[in-house]
Amino acid sequence: METRAHHVLIGLFTLLTAVAALLFALWMSHAAGDRNYQPYRILFERSVSGLSVGGTVQYNGIEVGEVTELTLNPDDPRQVVVDIRVYEDTPIKIDTRAKLAFASITGSMSVQLYGGTPESPRLIDQTDDDMPFIRADPSPIATLFEEGENMIENINTILKNVNELFDDNNREQAGNILNNIAQITDMIASQQAALDENMALFGDVSRQATSTLESIDTLSQEATQLLRQEGQMVMESAANASRDVASAAQRIEQLVNDNAGAVENTLQGTQDIAPALAALRSTLTTLDRITRQLEESPTDFFLGRDQVEEFRP
Repeated sequence: METRAHHVLIGLFTLLTAVAALLFALWMSHAAGDRNYQPYRILFERSVSGLSVGGTVQYNGIEVGEVTELTLNPDDPRQVVVDIRVYEDTPIKIDTRAKLAFASITGSMSVQLYGGTPESPRLIDQTDDDMPFIRADPSPIATLFEEGENMIENINTILKNVNELFDDNNREQAGNILNNIAQITDMIASQQAALDENMALFGDVSRQATSTLESIDTLSQEATQLLRQEGQMVMESAANASRDVASAAQRIEQLVNDNAGAVENTLQGTQDIAPALAALRSTLTTLDRITRQLEESPTDFFLGRDQVEEFRP
């Protein structure tokens, strides 16, 4: 009797628990049904394979609504119009965007809303339409699915070309090329000692050439310095000689002027004094020209670049 009473109590408790769970579920569904929604419309430019009515709508990963209808654009059948409804308090802004995303590993798709800056106004406040449009961006997943066939065809073409590249004939040619490369490598390895010797010889020659160039540079500097010193000395000597000759000429001219009468009487029988004076003036002119050349360019004068005319009395 007691055992039967226990069974009745257990059954009654189970029944009450089931009724309570059912009532809680009804209350939750009623509470969810009482929540206000705002409809929106999204225009997709590509295929929406995997998306269906009742699919979830998420905003930054949080579920905020569901898909209510899928239709083709009557003006352009390449476009798909997706009607959704989201909770009325969802902050859909004018810069909010939509794209497709995986809802599960089974391949079903969902609508993913993202973007929307805090300072942007709400989309519903900027339009008079009952179903405002949300701009849709191209989905990488949809693009991958749409272009997957072309991608597979391209991969098959590449694999076919690779197979043709490595056929029996090409494999034999590739083997011959590898054998030739191996022979060349062995030849280079056998000549390693000769290569090392040539490189050492080249290093010695390079060092000798460097030393020779340094010697030539030193010799050039010394020659330049010598030419400058000797040229300066010669120029000074020439200048001194020119001044001495000019002084002597002045003394001779003064002496001639002072003794003009005696000189005229003495030279009446001879006519040699005039050529001598002319020769003296020519000599002075030549010495003056040489002095100017030494002062202007002693290097050209000593290297013979400007030949001085020989004076002939």
